[in-house]
Amino acid sequence: MRRFFKIAAIVLCLCCSIGVIAVALYQPPKVSDFGIFAELRSFTISQLQRFGAVKRPVSDEFTTFVLTLSFPYTKLFGGKRIGVPLESYESDRIIAATISQFEIPVGSGYYRDFTFNLRPRYPYKAPVFHIDFMKPSPGVPGLCSMDFFNVDPETINLEAFFGDTLPEIRKAMELVASYQRTPQQGRGKITAYLDRWKSPYRMELQEPKTDDEQVRKRYYTAVAQAYNIALSAYLTSLQRLVPDPAFTQRHRDMTRGFVQALYTKDFAVNMGKKIFKDAFDKYWKEGFWALEKDMVY
Repeated sequence: MRRFFKIAAIVLCLCCSIGVIAVALYQPPKVSDFGIFAELRSFTISQLQRFGAVKRPVSDEFTTFVLTLSFPYTKLFGGKRIGVPLESYESDRIIAATISQFEIPVGSGYYRDFTFNLRPRYPYKAPVFHIDFMKPSPGVPGLCSMDFFNVDPETINLEAFFGDTLPEIRKAMELVASYQRTPQQGRGKITAYLDRWKSPYRMELQEPKTDDEQVRKRYYTAVAQAYNIALSAYLTSLQRLVPDPAFTQRHRDMTRGFVQALYTKDFAVNMGKKIFKDAFDKYWKEGFWALEKDMVY
């Protein structure tokens, strides 16, 4: 019996050692986005500038911004040092239109995601436009969510907002219809707390799980086409809106409830607080959202 326990202990130690070595050596695989993320960044900036938006000063603080990660995030992201080249724009109708990406390693030009968020100024009855386009990561398939979050459904009518550009939104949805995530795949599960703000035009997509690069390329291309159409339709619709000063305070109050829910319940935000640490407020509150100080607590 003693011999059995001795052998079992040796085997257990060997297994633990192998496990530690495997974790230490593990690097998440790099996958191609076929140049789509770079194209989306360029297209977004060009469209914002076409509609009169200018770069916000906070962008300069992220030109060379680097995150230094610790375990287990080094294994999740595939590196210890990550670049975060956030770039944000504003106009007379836009509080903040912000691009955020994770570059690994710094200066490599390899990005894990493309995230864009546009928040309209309060006198305008417009939704928040948001896309989070991510490559696969350990245990998680490649996902993309794109939506027009309506912070005040009682007052902001999305059909009235889009008007004659609504067919363009439907066209965008048709382009990615085959990639729409199903409830069985987890559609809406981790963002259920946002259900009351989600739009009927939500695109929640899942990348095909395959080694066929042509299949993957078709997915990235379709998402990019849908995004380009949706962004153009949104900016066109926002540009022709007539401001309503009387709506300003209500819009601000309703936005506060929305961003507070994100700040306390969103999985990515909670992880961001851990990896950004003291820099999180600068990144998320000031850079990404351009929030007033009393917006979240």
